Amino acid sequence: MEPAATTIRLGVQGFSPKDWKGTFYPPRFPANQFLPFYARVFGSVEINSTFYAIPSTSTVRSWAQRTPPNFVFACKMPQEITHDQRLKGPADRLAIFLDQMGNLGEKLGPVVIQFPGSFTRRFEENLRDFLPLLPEDVRFVTEFRSPSWNDDEVFDLLREFNVAWCINHWQDLPPVVETTTDLAYLRLVGYHREFKYLGEVQRDRSEDLAMWASTIKDLAIRVPRVYVFVNNHYAGHAPATVNRLAELLDLPTVDPHSLWPDQTTMFKDEEG
Repeated sequence: MEPAATTIRLGVQGFSPKDWKGTFYPPRFPANQFLPFYARVFGSVEINSTFYAIPSTSTVRSWAQRTPPNFVFACKMPQEITHDQRLKGPADRLAIFLDQMGNLGEKLGPVVIQFPGSFTRRFEENLRDFLPLLPEDVRFVTEFRSPSWNDDEVFDLLREFNVAWCINHWQDLPPVVETTTDLAYLRLVGYHREFKYLGEVQRDRSEDLAMWASTIKDLAIRVPRVYVFVNNHYAGHAPATVNRLAELLDLPTVDPHSLWPDQTTMFKDEEG
């Protein structure tokens, strides 16, 4: 899906759930072809694996090589920095992480600095010490999961360092729509582990998506770039949710099934 003139980019948080085989990906589709296939349907993805470990150089370069020129990767900062260290003394690991992600070149989009709900405003000094460490040539987004951060002083602090406020629809936390830089970033997460199967929509989000479509249109008037990433646990099957949201935004969509090869031809050699 090509980005609109207003640069609204939609995508999924991750691209490799096993339940997508036979629903989004063709049945028995090889895992090493997931990303190129995904990139034919959506123009962006949010990489979640970077939250758990800093990827190798070969992995990051492979992501870049297997996607088209205009594809954009958002990624999450490692949890060792945000959760384990709570932003204390992260300079070395931050530098290594950003150096690795730099292998994406122009395909590197925003880096999400996601905090746990226990990271409350009492850790504000940690944040104030951390923000000056962020390089100006990479875009950053802060996702807070404690309402204690919903404050004008915090918004002003993020503006000072050109860091975006993440608008999130996470569990029962009331979403706060705010812009602190020239991009807006929206994460539709829902409840983790609500669904055991991730191959079909299982929760009606029609009213929510209509509301978010209206919000995104408003954001697109206020800022030149809007990123939206959907989690599988938002409704059960994120690709379908993303395409539904795209329709509400009058953006073009690609039906993944239209890209499925003839299964008989695809596996005839394997079946002898």
